[in-house]
Amino acid sequence: MRNLIILALILPFSSYALEDIFSKMDEKTTVTTGIYKLSSSEKSALLHWLQNSQEETREEIKQEVRAEVKKEIKKEVIAEEVKKEKKRFMGFRREESEREAIKSTIIGDFNGWRGKNIFKLANGQVWKQAESSSFYIPKRTNPKITIKPKSMGSWQLNVDGYGKGVKVKRIK
Repeated sequence: MRNLIILALILPFSSYALEDIFSKMDEKTTVTTGIYKLSSSEKSALLHWLQNSQEETREEIKQEVRAEVKKEIKKEVIAEEVKKEKKRFMGFRREESEREAIKSTIIGDFNGWRGKNIFKLANGQVWKQAESSSFYIPKRTNPKITIKPKSMGSWQLNVDGYGKGVKVKRIK
Protein backbone atom coordinates (compact mmCIF):
# COMPACT_ATOMS: atom_id res chain seq x y z
CA MET A 1 0.00 0.00 0.00
CA ARG A 2 2.84 2.38 0.85
CA ASN A 3 4.38 1.79 -2.61
CA LEU A 4 1.09 2.63 -4.30
CA ILE A 5 0.83 5.89 -2.40
CA ILE A 6 4.42 6.81 -3.28
CA LEU A 7 3.75 6.09 -6.96
CA ALA A 8 0.55 8.12 -6.83
CA LEU A 9 2.56 11.05 -5.50
CA ILE A 10 5.50 10.70 -7.90
CA LEU A 11 3.72 10.06 -11.19
CA PRO A 12 2.13 13.51 -11.61
CA PHE A 13 5.60 15.08 -11.53
CA SER A 14 7.06 12.62 -14.03
CA SER A 15 4.74 13.84 -16.82
CA TYR A 16 6.53 17.22 -16.68
CA ALA A 17 9.81 15.42 -17.29
CA LEU A 18 8.43 13.75 -20.43
CA GLU A 19 7.89 17.06 -22.19
CA ASP A 20 11.59 17.58 -22.73
CA ILE A 21 12.91 14.06 -22.23
CA PHE A 22 14.55 13.65 -25.64
CA SER A 23 16.65 16.80 -25.37
CA LYS A 24 18.03 15.56 -22.04
CA MET A 25 19.25 12.25 -23.49
CA ASP A 26 22.93 11.87 -24.05
CA GLU A 27 24.16 10.69 -27.43
CA LYS A 28 24.74 7.10 -26.30
CA THR A 29 21.17 6.76 -24.95
CA THR A 30 19.76 8.37 -28.12
CA VAL A 31 21.59 5.79 -30.25
CA THR A 32 20.87 2.84 -27.91
CA THR A 33 17.14 3.56 -27.85
CA GLY A 34 16.93 4.45 -31.52
CA ILE A 35 15.31 7.79 -30.76
CA TYR A 36 17.64 9.54 -33.19
CA LYS A 37 15.87 7.67 -36.04
CA LEU A 38 12.47 9.21 -35.21
CA SER A 39 11.10 12.28 -36.89
CA SER A 40 9.80 15.11 -34.74
CA SER A 41 6.19 13.99 -35.38
CA GLU A 42 7.11 10.41 -34.32
CA LYS A 43 8.79 11.76 -31.19
CA SER A 44 5.70 13.83 -30.49
CA ALA A 45 3.47 10.77 -30.96
CA LEU A 46 5.71 8.74 -28.64
CA LEU A 47 5.59 11.49 -25.99
CA HIS A 48 1.81 11.64 -26.35
CA TRP A 49 1.58 7.86 -25.86
CA LEU A 50 3.88 7.96 -22.82
CA GLN A 51 1.84 10.73 -21.23
CA ASN A 52 -1.44 8.87 -21.84
CA SER A 53 0.11 5.67 -20.54
CA GLN A 54 1.21 7.49 -17.39
CA GLU A 55 -2.25 8.95 -16.90
CA GLU A 56 -3.79 5.49 -17.22
CA THR A 57 -1.23 4.09 -14.78
CA ARG A 58 -1.87 6.98 -12.40
CA GLU A 59 -5.62 6.34 -12.57
CA GLU A 60 -5.09 2.61 -11.94
CA ILE A 61 -2.91 3.42 -8.93
CA LYS A 62 -5.53 5.87 -7.62
CA GLN A 63 -8.18 3.16 -7.92
CA GLU A 64 -5.95 0.65 -6.12
CA VAL A 65 -5.19 3.15 -3.35
CA ARG A 66 -8.90 3.95 -2.97
CA ALA A 67 -9.72 0.24 -2.77
CA GLU A 68 -7.02 -0.32 -0.14
CA VAL A 69 -8.22 2.63 1.92
CA LYS A 70 -11.81 1.35 1.74
CA LYS A 71 -10.64 -2.09 2.91
CA GLU A 72 -8.76 -0.56 5.85
CA ILE A 73 -11.73 1.59 6.83
CA LYS A 74 -14.05 -1.42 6.58
CA LYS A 75 -11.69 -3.45 8.81
CA GLU A 76 -11.66 -0.66 11.39
CA VAL A 77 -15.46 -0.34 11.32
CA ILE A 78 -15.91 -4.09 11.71
CA ALA A 79 -13.39 -4.21 14.57
CA GLU A 80 -15.23 -1.39 16.34
CA GLU A 81 -18.59 -3.14 15.85
CA VAL A 82 -17.17 -6.40 17.23
CA LYS A 83 -15.80 -4.53 20.23
CA LYS A 84 -19.19 -2.88 20.88
CA GLU A 85 -20.96 -6.22 20.50
CA LYS A 86 -18.59 -7.85 22.99
CA LYS A 87 -19.23 -5.09 25.52
CA ARG A 88 -22.96 -5.34 24.97
CA PHE A 89 -22.96 -9.01 25.91
CA MET A 90 -20.22 -8.83 28.54
CA GLY A 91 -21.32 -10.96 31.46
CA PHE A 92 -23.45 -13.31 29.34
CA ARG A 93 -20.60 -14.93 27.45
CA ARG A 94 -18.45 -17.63 28.93
CA GLU A 95 -15.36 -17.31 26.71
CA GLU A 96 -12.49 -16.32 28.97
CA SER A 97 -10.70 -14.45 26.17
CA GLU A 98 -13.64 -12.06 25.70
CA ARG A 99 -14.03 -11.05 29.33
CA GLU A 100 -12.82 -7.69 30.54
CA ALA A 101 -13.66 -5.46 33.50
CA ILE A 102 -16.79 -3.31 33.34
CA LYS A 103 -16.78 0.15 34.90
CA SER A 104 -20.06 1.95 35.58
CA THR A 105 -22.20 3.34 38.40
CA ILE A 106 -25.12 1.86 40.30
CA ILE A 107 -28.22 3.97 39.69
CA GLY A 108 -29.68 5.60 42.80
CA ASP A 109 -29.00 5.12 46.50
CA PHE A 110 -26.81 2.24 47.62
CA ASN A 111 -25.70 1.00 51.04
CA GLY A 112 -24.30 -2.47 50.37
CA TRP A 113 -25.78 -5.91 49.69
CA ARG A 114 -27.76 -8.42 51.69
CA GLY A 115 -28.17 -11.68 49.79
CA LYS A 116 -30.56 -10.99 46.90
CA ASN A 117 -29.75 -7.52 45.63
CA ILE A 118 -30.34 -6.39 42.04
CA PHE A 119 -27.83 -3.87 40.72
CA LYS A 120 -29.03 -1.55 37.92
CA LEU A 121 -26.10 0.15 36.23
CA ALA A 122 -25.88 3.44 34.36
CA ASN A 123 -24.67 1.57 31.25
CA GLY A 124 -28.04 -0.26 31.06
CA GLN A 125 -26.84 -3.58 32.42
CA VAL A 126 -28.63 -5.31 35.29
CA TRP A 127 -26.82 -7.72 37.61
CA LYS A 128 -28.04 -9.75 40.57
CA GLN A 129 -26.19 -10.93 43.62
CA ALA A 130 -25.11 -14.57 43.13
CA GLU A 131 -24.08 -15.38 46.69
CA SER A 132 -25.71 -14.95 50.07
CA SER A 133 -23.09 -12.72 51.69
CA SER A 134 -23.87 -9.27 53.04
CA PHE A 135 -21.84 -6.10 53.35
CA TYR A 136 -22.86 -2.73 54.69
CA ILE A 137 -21.45 0.62 53.59
CA PRO A 138 -22.72 4.09 54.42
CA LYS A 139 -25.45 5.24 52.05
CA ARG A 140 -24.08 6.54 48.75
CA THR A 141 -25.84 7.84 45.65
CA ASN A 142 -24.73 6.54 42.24
CA PRO A 143 -21.53 4.91 43.50
CA LYS A 144 -18.86 3.97 40.98
CA ILE A 145 -18.34 0.23 40.61
CA THR A 146 -16.15 -2.23 38.76
CA ILE A 147 -17.30 -5.69 37.77
CA LYS A 148 -14.31 -7.95 37.24
CA PRO A 149 -14.21 -11.35 35.58
CA LYS A 150 -13.22 -14.13 37.96
CA SER A 151 -12.43 -17.81 37.51
CA MET A 152 -14.83 -20.35 36.03
CA GLY A 153 -16.95 -17.71 34.29
CA SER A 154 -17.94 -15.84 37.44
CA TRP A 155 -18.01 -12.07 38.01
CA GLN A 156 -17.37 -9.93 41.07
CA LEU A 157 -18.82 -6.48 41.73
CA ASN A 158 -16.65 -4.09 43.72
CA VAL A 159 -17.71 -0.65 44.90
CA ASP A 160 -14.85 1.79 44.31
CA GLY A 161 -13.14 2.65 47.58
CA TYR A 162 -14.05 -0.60 49.36
CA GLY A 163 -11.96 -3.77 49.39
CA LYS A 164 -14.85 -6.24 49.58
CA GLY A 165 -16.72 -7.51 46.56
CA VAL A 166 -19.72 -9.71 45.85
CA LYS A 167 -20.20 -12.43 43.27
CA VAL A 168 -22.80 -11.35 40.68
CA LYS A 169 -24.55 -12.70 37.59
CA ARG A 170 -25.79 -10.60 34.71
CA ILE A 171 -29.53 -10.78 34.07
CA LYS A 172 -29.95 -7.99 31.51
